[in-house]
Amino acid sequence: MNIKNTFLPLLFSVIINSVFANNVEVENRILKSEENKYHISTTIFSKEHSGVLRLTITIPDEYTFVLFNDPNLLIDSRNNVIKFYTNFESENKIEIHFQLIKKSDEATEASIPTHTEFTLNGEMVVIDKEIVLSSSEFISNNEMDSISNYFEEKSKKYASKDVVALNNMKNLPSSSPETKEKSKKEDLTSMATGYNSSTSSGLSNDNKFYSVQILSLQFYNEKRFLDFLASYKIKPSETYKKEINGVVKIYVGKFQSYEEAKLLKEKLVKEKNLTDSFIVSY
Repeated sequence: MNIKNTFLPLLFSVIINSVFANNVEVENRILKSEENKYHISTTIFSKEHSGVLRLTITIPDEYTFVLFNDPNLLIDSRNNVIKFYTNFESENKIEIHFQLIKKSDEATEASIPTHTEFTLNGEMVVIDKEIVLSSSEFISNNEMDSISNYFEEKSKKYASKDVVALNNMKNLPSSSPETKEKSKKEDLTSMATGYNSSTSSGLSNDNKFYSVQILSLQFYNEKRFLDFLASYKIKPSETYKKEINGVVKIYVGKFQSYEEAKLLKEKLVKEKNLTDSFIVSY
């Protein structure tokens, strides 16, 4: 059986919503199986202009989610908030696929908020919508499994994180040999109790260096990462990385004072709209 010919037309048969704003079109499509698994496809078109896209999806706590790798996307995954970054040319389209599974039969069919930002010539187009899971097309478990297998196999083609390029990136530096050895085992984004990124509360006097985390990448893709930096006018030489449990975290800057890192964070938020940036110490 040819999965492309048999199931993919089905996948794209239901259009839940379509939004047009400044020549940007967003379509969401949903399939549901008996086992409370949902396959969601979001397609974004830029009909006339090129630009930088950021799509944010907030997953309800009652669901687990599965993401599929795609070389066209930079995927930032933090807890239940997923952000997809890309830039594309006019009359092009980006397809995003992911799946949700109910944690229990008692979980309600949630409406999932999506926030799309399309930056064009310095101007930002914002589209806020919802993916309504109850407005889905019902398919069999076998059909859903076939769709899942198709995208999993496709995802495996891009599974390599470009090890050479990743290893050539600078590791987040340590303040001392002891701290360097310790940092290999600990997540540097885990702040002390009471930590607040807008103040220095919770930071120990023993911490000597500070950086700003800007990304937490589910899949590392060198080209897409460099495209991201170029889009936000960040120099690759200014970045550091740390891989934790298969997730590549990207940091900018190295400062001896919290105040300097705070200024950089505020600049990234205000000038580049990197609102999820936060300060780490080491």
